[in-house]
Amino acid sequence: MIKNLNYIDEDIYQKEKSLFFNESWILVAHKNELLNNNDFITFDYFGNKIFVQNYNGAIKSFQNVCLHRFNTIHEEPYGNRVSSCLYHNWTYGKKGNVIGLMCRNSFEKDNINELRLKEYQIDFCGDFVFLKLNDQLDKTLPDYLGSMFTPLEDISRHFGAKTIDYTIEHKVNWKLLVENVLECYHCTSVHENSFAKMGFGSVPPEKFDFFDAHSWCEFPKGESAKQNKIIEKSLAGRTLKIQGYLHFYLYPNAFISSVEGKGFYFGFMLPESPSKTILRVRYFSPRFEKELSESEQNIIDFINNSSNESLDLVLNEDKRIVENIQTNLVNFKDSSPIFGEEEFRILNFYKYFNNKKELKNI
Repeated sequence: MIKNLNYIDEDIYQKEKSLFFNESWILVAHKNELLNNNDFITFDYFGNKIFVQNYNGAIKSFQNVCLHRFNTIHEEPYGNRVSSCLYHNWTYGKKGNVIGLMCRNSFEKDNINELRLKEYQIDFCGDFVFLKLNDQLDKTLPDYLGSMFTPLEDISRHFGAKTIDYTIEHKVNWKLLVENVLECYHCTSVHENSFAKMGFGSVPPEKFDFFDAHSWCEFPKGESAKQNKIIEKSLAGRTLKIQGYLHFYLYPNAFISSVEGKGFYFGFMLPESPSKTILRVRYFSPRFEKELSESEQNIIDFINNSSNESLDLVLNEDKRIVENIQTNLVNFKDSSPIFGEEEFRILNFYKYFNNKKELKNI
């Protein structure tokens, strides 16, 4: 089993990065974030600045650095504007080519027409947008996701509008975040005022599946959980109605979850060091079978705000625990964590990941 040294050692962290780059597609967005012409999202992945943008209906991805003097093109995490560097207004089109700049005649000798931003391959699983960092990776997205493709495709169709998008810094190794979300064994203790009150954590899961390091699991709801009749009535027209807490882990860095189809969480993990990981948090309202009236939308907005507050509570409860763990590991370098039957998804993750590390001699 993995030693605690693996959570704190810089050399191990640097070697693990190669697995992220060379052998994986990464889930970067949902189409609802890129519905309009010039909608974009950005992120930094191991020092690589990248943006994904809608160019008149075509979703493309490029390196987020201007080729003129290397300024960042899009500085915001998301927004809507043309791909134009704010330093000297060099503007780029859907092929990554320069389509506008000031004083163009003064640059003719520099072959401006031949310049192209570095482009990343995009593919889709339903309404989810994936990106391939390594051009040499020979796996298609369906091959990479395997049996996860269809259930992920299905859930993607039920996302409504995005309601939040922010980041939380965790002073932890990225693997601790993975471990934390792959089990609900801690839910009744750590999330006493959130998940536990909703009835999750007291009943072991019966529905789950694995493919390589990917997995999904549905955690059943306890029979004693109380329902809010007003919320249930307001959300009755949502397109996805499930009884439990549905959770996906998509190796290496994405988490998708939903409580009974009443809203959708999308977590995007960005490791920065052996003991620092940025978690980008996005939340989406549910999609409804018919258009809502103004009064119905007002109620849904209130429910969304409450869901956002609950999500923030859960994330910070987890953050406190995993950061506490990270501080203790330096004194237990040669020890290993113990995983029981309730933590079977963690065991599956390490079965895959440790094999990959052995193949790469990490």
